[in-house]
Amino acid sequence: MNAPTTQTQITGDDLLQTVRCEDLLYEQIRQISVLGDFERRIIDALKGGGANLLEGARGVGKSMLLRMAEIELDNTFQTDKKLGVYVNFKTSTLLEGVKADERDAFQIWVNIKILEALHEKMLALNLIAKSGGADPYQRVFGISSVLETKAMLEEKIHLLQKLAFSKVSQTDIINQIGTEFLAKAQDTSFLVNIIREVAELFSLNKILFFFDEAAHTFISTQQNIFFEIFKLLHSGKVACKAAVYPTVTNYGRNFEIGQDAIVLPVVRFDPGESGRRENREHFRSILEKRLPKTSTLRKKIFTRGAELDLCIDLSNGNPRALLHILNSALASNNPLSERTVGLAVQSYVDQALIPYHQSLSKRLPKYASHIRIGLDLLRGYIIPEIRSKNHRKTKSNYQSAFFTVQRDMSPNLKLALDILCYSGMVSQLGTVKIASGTGPRYMINLALMATEKAFDTSKTADAISRLSVTDYREFSSSDSQIQTYLSSLLLPSETCSICSALLPQNAKFCSECGNKIIATSIVSTLLEESIDGLSVSDRLKDRVRPKFPTVGSIVQAKRNELMKIPYIKDVRSRIIKNAADEFISG
Repeated sequence: MNAPTTQTQITGDDLLQTVRCEDLLYEQIRQISVLGDFERRIIDALKGGGANLLEGARGVGKSMLLRMAEIELDNTFQTDKKLGVYVNFKTSTLLEGVKADERDAFQIWVNIKILEALHEKMLALNLIAKSGGADPYQRVFGISSVLETKAMLEEKIHLLQKLAFSKVSQTDIINQIGTEFLAKAQDTSFLVNIIREVAELFSLNKILFFFDEAAHTFISTQQNIFFEIFKLLHSGKVACKAAVYPTVTNYGRNFEIGQDAIVLPVVRFDPGESGRRENREHFRSILEKRLPKTSTLRKKIFTRGAELDLCIDLSNGNPRALLHILNSALASNNPLSERTVGLAVQSYVDQALIPYHQSLSKRLPKYASHIRIGLDLLRGYIIPEIRSKNHRKTKSNYQSAFFTVQRDMSPNLKLALDILCYSGMVSQLGTVKIASGTGPRYMINLALMATEKAFDTSKTADAISRLSVTDYREFSSSDSQIQTYLSSLLLPSETCSICSALLPQNAKFCSECGNKIIATSIVSTLLEESIDGLSVSDRLKDRVRPKFPTVGSIVQAKRNELMKIPYIKDVRSRIIKNAADEFISG
């Protein structure tokens, strides 16, 4: 729901552990958001009339920026008549390959989700009334009650998602949805016409859609369909904005970056002294908002200034990473210290950063070798080379976390580095001059640098203070060591389920036994995963596991079922459900 309502109270401890924006309610987002100059520029652009792609790695705050743009439009709606509609597509992966009466279920689902979100916003801002005020949907759906329309749209979405789990009763579900409804909902022009009617009926100057998670899925066909809808929808009084990941988003052949949408990069971390100072101030403000003055954690955190600064620096400008590190450091109930921070950073790298990168193999099976080889290359060659560089005594006494590769690097190396950027293992920070011209400059995640002992001192704070972006290790595109790593990309990695023979990529039959290779859907693999991979505390996993052992069991469960578990109520059930939804969406 997009409107402010009376909310369940959340303690400072809960807010500190609430690392995802979707775990926060509307009013809580408004209360704890911190908007510096960087955030202000992006939100102002999101509130403008152009098409935008909000591009950033996982956890950098894209959802929060979209929600704050929506909230600010709500605040000025009576005077500006600009309607902000936030739409979250986080469970889109469930619709992978699903058909609804021979139609693409994903396209229908997206269109209905947009209609549902718009209807909710009209209801929230009292443009339509629960008592039966003018509902523009009545003409097309033939339902006179506003609440019945809302319930109908929710039920259609539920039924479409149910198709993903049902293997035997597909016909019954299709009949419940209705073939006439499916035909309408698949037609994007039908969607566009309804939205235009809404704009005219309520004399709106603009309707701005803020799409979250749709372009985060790793299924290329879904991304293509979504950006076709995005392009058709954006015109006249309708503006579209979407959160996307760098490098791995597939826009399709008919969508042109710069022409059809302008990119707004969410990269706030500057490793220089002034950048670190600004970043520390911003992240301290985030913690100030999340920790009430009565919170016992407040004194525990803010009285340890140097240790808090270290936590912030090692988060690389990623709010979610900071909260993970800080929560881990505080878990022992000991004061923040260099030792507890070091252990927390090691835990974050070992239990979150690296496992997430490795898990991409299940979401991007086509690039499983690039994911594995990229990480091996980074930890086995690039970081050791930078470690050696940092340990050499020089007059400047600089430390480095940076490297560059010639621009004419092989496509395989470029893809491996792109995926490392996506997962947050490295970040691309502009370009630099090198012997052959220019090349992209990459910064290795500082938490990884610290745990790999890649600096010349165990005093990580001291090493970070001596970082210089001009001090980087240059690698040739023909570097023999890099080529050794890349050569293994050409080797087959999958085996036949019948005879165990190695299979080349995209093989349809086994060359040894002739067995037909049946591709496994991405989502089915993810749904069968243990809940151990969910981004929630071990304590919550232990409570949930006896009744809901797999990700799929949580995705299918209703929140009231989760709330039957002791100590899991409104807040924690929402956190668990969101963690499962995020796991399958990426």
